[in-house]
Amino acid sequence: MRIIERQFDDAVVLDLHGAIAGPRAGEMVGAAVRRHCRDGVHNLVANLGGVPTVDLGGLGALLDAHTAVQQAGGVFKLACVTKSIQDLVVITRLLTVFDTYDSVAEAVGGATPAHAGLTCPQPSSMSFGTVHRLLRRV
Repeated sequence: MRIIERQFDDAVVLDLHGAIAGPRAGEMVGAAVRRHCRDGVHNLVANLGGVPTVDLGGLGALLDAHTAVQQAGGVFKLACVTKSIQDLVVITRLLTVFDTYDSVAEAVGGATPAHAGLTCPQPSSMSFGTVHRLLRRV
């Protein structure tokens, strides 16, 4: 995985390229986010347009990034979310946690999140272990 960082208006955009999988990818995302939080960045956007897949560790890294930015008084947004990643966010019921946008410009510009107006799916009898096994096959 590769991360290219850039300034876009008042936000820092992390252009992520490659699969967010394994501990190394999570460490890279976490290090970049922590550095920007220390520097006082309050608007951080993860551009997932170049990310083909995310495993559970990668999803955990994005969730940790969201938490870190929020604790620092900022906002963390996901932009250019692919269908497979959006499906993962829905399956893991993180749709209400992440603000997802169709483009970086919309994420930075404060547009309404892509998932606005969608209702969270009703809980199923599927356990976390079942979801984990399902995602490992994908």
